Amino acid sequence: MTKAARGTAELTQAFEALAAQDLDLMPQVYQRFFELRPDAEGLMQQADSSMRGRMLDQTFELLMDPDVLGPESYFRWEVTNHVSAYGVSADMYRPYFQAMGEVLAPAMGHDWTEQVARAWRVRVADLLQDLERASA
Repeated sequence: MTKAARGTAELTQAFEALAAQDLDLMPQVYQRFFELRPDAEGLMQQADSSMRGRMLDQTFELLMDPDVLGPESYFRWEVTNHVSAYGVSADMYRPYFQAMGEVLAPAMGHDWTEQVARAWRVRVADLLQDLERASA
């Protein structure tokens, strides 16, 4: 397994189980994110709930995509776009992922196994490391 793919299989399986529950976690994720980064709420005032939902959906896709890392990746383009177009700072991604994880774990209940938790930590760490390389 390549570094780019670490954790994606486990997270894909876990997210499929979560999708079967048909839960809307968007309000809780953004509430927690804004608690962690109050300055982000001001940046996202123009983003209605539909846009925030799409952003969260894209984040789930990002977490499941084994080919997302690297200099020519969609992730790097997206980060560059957010920084230049919306004033997002690169250091906002860590608390965003933290908020997601804090909401996902209880929502998934028994499906949030140690294996899924480990896959989450590895995948988020890989994404944040890629982000740091892009910002350097």
